[in-house]
Amino acid sequence: MKFGGLEKFTVTDYPGKISCIVFTIGCNFRCPYCQNSQLVTEEIDEINEKDILSFLEKRKDQLEGVVLTGGEVLIQNGFIDFLEKVKEMGYDVKLDTNGSIPYSLKKVVRKELVDYVAMDVKAPIHQYEKACGIEVNTDKIEESIDYILGLDSYEFRTTAVPSIIDEEGMKEIAKRIEGAKKFFIQQFQPRNTLDRRYEDIDSFPMKKLEDFKEIAEEYVQNCEVRNV
Repeated sequence: MKFGGLEKFTVTDYPGKISCIVFTIGCNFRCPYCQNSQLVTEEIDEINEKDILSFLEKRKDQLEGVVLTGGEVLIQNGFIDFLEKVKEMGYDVKLDTNGSIPYSLKKVVRKELVDYVAMDVKAPIHQYEKACGIEVNTDKIEESIDYILGLDSYEFRTTAVPSIIDEEGMKEIAKRIEGAKKFFIQQFQPRNTLDRRYEDIDSFPMKKLEDFKEIAEEYVQNCEVRNV
């Protein structure tokens, strides 16, 4: 595993759990608005896996969960082995994923190595190439969506990026995940983006995000806005 960051404490990223966040290096997408650009381009100092595991061992009595995010975690070599070690310590695990590798997603869930899945739905399916900066096998995206909809603990989230998301696009996304237990609409932050031109784009006003929420609520069970 290649690790690029550790946030030692969070009460917001894993619902109901006092957690830490572990960031992996590398991604198979090139979303131009990505705020973790150094992880995507791998222009960041690597943290030794032993140091991550040592930290988790020391914090077993203080933390309940581990959020594993990226980049894209499921492109990593050795993620199964790492997750087994984390679970052996007694942690609950939340996995953040872009949904592009449904085989690996299903594998970690079936092995009971992941307790909560958060999938980013980047855009309406027909706009995935624009949103992700590369050609995407959208059949795999849809396979992951359908699989996650059948789980007990999950969320979907969409970052509301101007020029990529509008009212009709939000409606298409919400319809595709219809019936979802949790859907978060996240504010786009124009900083440290992979494509620096996105740093010159203004975020939507909160009123627009509330309008998006109203659209989504026609299709999902619970929708919230995150001003991250």
